[in-house]
Amino acid sequence: MVIPDIWFTLYSLANKGAIHSKTTITTRELGEILNVSQQTASRRIAQCVEQGYLNRVHTADGMLLQISEKGREELLYVLSNLEIVFTPPEDEIVIEGSIVTGLGEGAYYIEVYSSKLKAALGFEPHLGTLNVKITDDESRKAIGRMKNTPPLVLSGFTHKGRTFGDVICYRIKINRKIEGAVVIAQRTHHSEEILEIVAPVYIRDTLDIEDNDKVTLTVIPLHMIT
Repeated sequence: MVIPDIWFTLYSLANKGAIHSKTTITTRELGEILNVSQQTASRRIAQCVEQGYLNRVHTADGMLLQISEKGREELLYVLSNLEIVFTPPEDEIVIEGSIVTGLGEGAYYIEVYSSKLKAALGFEPHLGTLNVKITDDESRKAIGRMKNTPPLVLSGFTHKGRTFGDVICYRIKINRKIEGAVVIAQRTHHSEEILEIVAPVYIRDTLDIEDNDKVTLTVIPLHMIT
């Protein structure tokens, strides 16, 4: 989490449109928005640029500024936390399903997203996913409730010339024993009845489960994560 002064600078620039495109602004204008001196505004911009939160190009009319992907992720982090604060506590969300064999692509995608997953979830994900098929109406309703809770959002990126879309994650406990997460990719070959689960361990071996065994996924609201 960035310091408040830097975050509010990014927030103010986002309000000027710098989160979507290059925006022209002078240090005097930014100083007035932030209620600080022109020199302080200049220093704030320099700090944002140095730390990779902001891209800057000097022009005759001032500066062209655009918030970088890193800066955007910081703003999204604050947004998620505000959503958590404003979300009232609800009853426990429990999803039940059966283990099924996946498409064999999980290990590749987990490896590609590994650093982002680790940053968001706080653990190194085991390569591969556990696939859980949902078949009952109560669990389908529980998934709907889960999707109405604030998620962790992994922004899309380009890797070796290939574009990978956004992924959203919901923290869970598997059989109330292993911490993990439901991961929902923007682009997926799975039907809506299949949930992909990641964890820091090989779930099948750790829980001694196999295809067709039942599992319980208990959603952990973000405000309850320590």
